[in-house]
Amino acid sequence: MQRADGPVRIVACVPPTELGGLRAHPGLDRFRSPDAQLAALVDIAADPKGCVVAALADATLVGYVAFHPPTEIESWGADATGELIELGAIEVAPAYRGHRLAPRLLEASFAGGRFDATVVFATLYVWHYDLARSGLTDLAYRRMLESLYRSVGLETFTTSDEEIRSSAANALMARVGPRVDERVAAEFHRLRKGIPGLSRTPW
Repeated sequence: MQRADGPVRIVACVPPTELGGLRAHPGLDRFRSPDAQLAALVDIAADPKGCVVAALADATLVGYVAFHPPTEIESWGADATGELIELGAIEVAPAYRGHRLAPRLLEASFAGGRFDATVVFATLYVWHYDLARSGLTDLAYRRMLESLYRSVGLETFTTSDEEIRSSAANALMARVGPRVDERVAAEFHRLRKGIPGLSRTPW
């Protein structure tokens, strides 16, 4: 894809050293400042189970999608298998929107069966939506994300998670990989339904 400022290439699972040498586009500010977001992405890329798929215009990061294990502060962090992967964020700088970068990022993410042996889930929260710059309503934004994620096999699931259920514009989506172990799939369904797990202690 050509733009006035050069071609954009998609790179899957960028090594943390390479990612740290990039410049974050100033428009990547939805979740935190661009520099702080880049630092967070470097940390994710350094995790053995993390993966950052990047859209690069020369040495500038103009978009990304980040995958990582769920954090312990979330209910999903109670994953007893240690195998669930969260699609934590996807962001494209406003100047680069409208050129199918988000679908290309996701296509590259799942190419080659990268996540076929696990469950990748995404929590859609209205407070993360870029409503002001998109011009969409909260429900329209949710529908847009659902359509985007469905393009790579994620489906919408019901959940008992109170944070997700707090707004009709929130949603839980997931892709249960075709080679996923039954215990990993069962753990995802246990967590989304809020079913208590077995005690890890022998007494």
